[in-house]
Amino acid sequence: MSERHRHVLLLFLTFLKIGAFTWGGGYAMIPLIRRELVEKQKVLSEDAFLEALSLAQSLPGAVAVNTASLVGLMIGGITMQLAFVLATALPSFFSIVVLAFFFLRFRELPLVQAFFRGALAVVVSLIVLAVWQIGRKAAEDSVDFILAAVLLGLLLFTGIHPLFVVLLGGGLGLFLRR
Repeated sequence: MSERHRHVLLLFLTFLKIGAFTWGGGYAMIPLIRRELVEKQKVLSEDAFLEALSLAQSLPGAVAVNTASLVGLMIGGITMQLAFVLATALPSFFSIVVLAFFFLRFRELPLVQAFFRGALAVVVSLIVLAVWQIGRKAAEDSVDFILAAVLLGLLLFTGIHPLFVVLLGGGLGLFLRR
């Protein structure tokens, strides 16, 4: 096996592991993807990861799959892109099929309900961690911080669709940073 194939396989297994063992969806996966690709394997810079993540969040679809797709494309082209998407999505697909079968049969059991309550606490903490890690880097100065606060306020208090807030944020970013 060539060094390139070994590298692709390692990254594929990384995304497969993240997809298989992360509860809470795409936003819970983001800190794990970042740690693996930026800190451990150093295949992406922090800025490149944030660029991919920003674009992934503005596209339709699951943020983890979008992130895997863009990161794969950045690192190794279409082949790596397809491998990362497959590795990220397959565990979720199989997990959903198995869990749905068992959950529908046993959802009323107190043990099952207690497990999912505990898992929910982990999901919330992973999402908060993702917000903290990304927010520290993304809001580098007071303009970024104020812009983020205003856009958050729009999301929380106005009922404006998130797509329009993303477009507004992108437009303001272009205007303020040209």
